[in-house]
Amino acid sequence: MSDEFVVVERDDAVATVRINRPDVHNALNAALLRRLGDEIAALGRDGRIRAIVVTGTGEKAFSAGADLDELAPLDAESAVPVMRAGQAVIRGIERSRVPVVAAVNGLALGGGFELVLACSFAVVSRKAAFGLPESGLGLIPGYGGTQRLARVAGPAVARHVMLTGSRIDAERAHQLGLAVMAPTEPEDLLPEALRIARTIAARGPRAVRAILGAVDRGLDMALEAGLDLETGLAALAIGSREAAEGVAAFQGKRAPEFEDPA
Repeated sequence: MSDEFVVVERDDAVATVRINRPDVHNALNAALLRRLGDEIAALGRDGRIRAIVVTGTGEKAFSAGADLDELAPLDAESAVPVMRAGQAVIRGIERSRVPVVAAVNGLALGGGFELVLACSFAVVSRKAAFGLPESGLGLIPGYGGTQRLARVAGPAVARHVMLTGSRIDAERAHQLGLAVMAPTEPEDLLPEALRIARTIAARGPRAVRAILGAVDRGLDMALEAGLDLETGLAALAIGSREAAEGVAAFQGKRAPEFEDPA
């Protein structure tokens, strides 16, 4: 796979990662998915990058899902490592050390929708639409869709979407909490996603990292355990140089100058 299928652009503390296979609606084959995961992981390790925006090339598709030509020859045994590898990439993106904002510019179907669900949150164009249509092909979602959609939108919505193949349009996605803001005009999507990413990048990077970890780990905990986790992380934040700088900047009515995290 040519590296041009995943395009990375840096602008100060924000990186844009673009899925670049518009001729096949930005379909995700295994090599592209690995590359996407590797790029986001590398950006997460780079202390200079504090937020990432993921999008697709063109206005038709964020990603229309897995590459069926690659899946068709698999049998049940050979499919297991392929699914596990894809799930590992998606989980790695979900656990990124910096926020990953999905800028959904068109169709997000199958694996494309599953990728969006793993991002920190999504902003969407009016042309965006989401779906998990696999059951119409005798398949089921394999990159976490059966688990994450139910957690975000509720089990009834997840069942309906997966069992009927129905698509969720941009406005409904906002109503269900799949998109954090009302849909934008297509030409405004990337500027808005970058504006949000820059807002995040200006905040305390260690605090941002702690929030991501607290939410991710806390989802699998009972409330009391989650509160204990929060207490420990909040105490560490209070005692940090980052907090000292943030409070001093607030009191001095100036912008904080946060250090890049290690």
